[in-house]
Amino acid sequence: MKIKKFNVGWFALILGSVGVALASLSLFPTLSWILAYLLTAIFAVLTIIWIAKIILHFDIVSKELQHFMMGNFYPLQPISAVLLAILYYKLSIPFEKPLLIYGAVLIFILAIYLSYHFFATTTSKLHHIHGGWFIPAVSTILVTYAILLIYPSNLTAFAVSLMFFGIGFMLFLFIATILFLRLITHELPEAELAPTNFLLLAPVGILILDFMLIGQYASGLFNANILNIIALIASLSLWGFGIWVLIINIMILLKYLGKEYPFFLGWWSYVFPTSAFTVGTMMLSHKIEMLKYVAIALYVLLIFFWVIVTVHTFRMLLKKIFRRV
Repeated sequence: MKIKKFNVGWFALILGSVGVALASLSLFPTLSWILAYLLTAIFAVLTIIWIAKIILHFDIVSKELQHFMMGNFYPLQPISAVLLAILYYKLSIPFEKPLLIYGAVLIFILAIYLSYHFFATTTSKLHHIHGGWFIPAVSTILVTYAILLIYPSNLTAFAVSLMFFGIGFMLFLFIATILFLRLITHELPEAELAPTNFLLLAPVGILILDFMLIGQYASGLFNANILNIIALIASLSLWGFGIWVLIINIMILLKYLGKEYPFFLGWWSYVFPTSAFTVGTMMLSHKIEMLKYVAIALYVLLIFFWVIVTVHTFRMLLKKIFRRV
């Protein structure tokens, strides 16, 4: 692989697989441990290549950041760091705080830069909008969850987490509205953007986690249990929307599969959103007994997606290696 051709989309492999590790914690903890160490090594290798590309081919990186499709995928690197921090915390592995701080700072910088760039220097048409535009929103609300998890009972951390939440939640609402308009006024995106439709499920799943943690955190700080109840109502309402998103997107996926639909890295967009929604459902199942069965069904679907996409990814990688030999 030439450094200048390195695709930041490779970090989606980490997002999806860390999501599987988090969803497996209570069911198959051994899998979570194996993935934690394996993904740490992959993250280190990909990050070295990513930094080398920035240093050696900054002109290419600059053009990618300004591209209406590629630019929104650059937060995948710091998102990977934040997800690993969450997994480390869950498994009591050290270094979760440095990873979180690094990821949060870079996510904030990219959220500002990408928004400014698309507002001030780029003219995009409605058909240019795709699910990848959710990635900056996903990154900020993920930081909210990570901060509340890793820095409990800290008022400053709570305030910072809500700042990130405000950015991500409002971006989610804006982009979801624009994407909905794009989908009903234009044909479905071409095959290379098809998996990004699934990304709508990611912020839904993470927002469920955010609302639940914010409710717990705030009720402890302000001694008001009513906040837990409000958070549960908000989370369950979002969960219902998530079911709608999941069913609609599976139907759209089947429509794409009815045509020629070759594998590419974008298929990882089916894995991480499913894992986010699965983990969110698992958290809700602690409150609503019935959802335990739904959580198991979602976990089976997640593993199904993960195995298929992982197998295809390694096949693609082996083809590239043997083509060079």
